[in-house]
Parts: sequence; structure tokens; C-alpha cells
Amino acid sequence: MRTSIFVFLAVVICGCAIELPPTTDNINKIFESKDFTFAFINSEGNEKSLSFVNDYLVYKSEAPTYRREVTYQEVVLINRFIQELLDDHQNDITSDKSAYYKVYNTAYKIRMYPKQLGEERFMELLSFLKLVD
Repeated sequence: MRTSIFVFLAVVICGCAIELPPTTDNINKIFESKDFTFAFINSEGNEKSLSFVNDYLVYKSEAPTYRREVTYQEVVLINRFIQELLDDHQNDITSDKSAYYKVYNTAYKIRMYPKQLGEERFMELLSFLKLVD
């Protein structure tokens, strides 16, 4: 019985993504996997996300999931958007009660709390990508 509890705890602990500080190198580490998610989580905990798997983009929200190929120009735009969030990140805010952006894959996750947070910024990106009206 003790062994099975220990094995279960080891699997759970090893299975969790490691939280990294928001730096360009750490974000690139996640991007290299070509299988990651970029999300906006509002203060109520609702999440809207863009997932990338190889050359596909998957948008998940309250609406039905939407999947399509992603273009090179869209990748550049998304990377620029994430870099702006990173440049605007505030180290003194780390509460789960605050809205934030997250970049993650199965191994790592990064949370960003930019000064100019606003869900509007994320919605503008989604609109430009023609994922929302």
C-alpha cells in the first residue's frame, strides 16, 4: 500500500509542468517543442487559448473549438505579441486572482502579468487571426 501511494505521488509530481520565470530564453524553450499553448486567463479563471501543434493552430474558448493551418506571417505576429507581453511583464504581481497570460507545454509553463493586461489585447490578436468576429 505504501509503495503504491509513493508511486502515485511520484507520477503526479513528475507529471506537472515546471514553472519558469518569464524570459525570452525560457519562452523559446517552450516554442522549440512546436506543441504549446498560449492562453489568456481572466480574473475569474476563464481561459481562452491558442494551441500550436506543428503547423496547426487550435483556438479554444466558450465557442466551439476551431482548428486550421497557421501561416508564417501569423507566427511572426503571435511571437511579436508574446514578446511585447514579456517586455511589459511586472515581476511584483504573481497572484492567481489577477488576470494573466500563460505560455505552456507538457514540460514547462510561464505566466506573464503585463502592465497593460486587458483582455482587449488578446481579442485584437484573435480578431486579426480571424478567429473571432
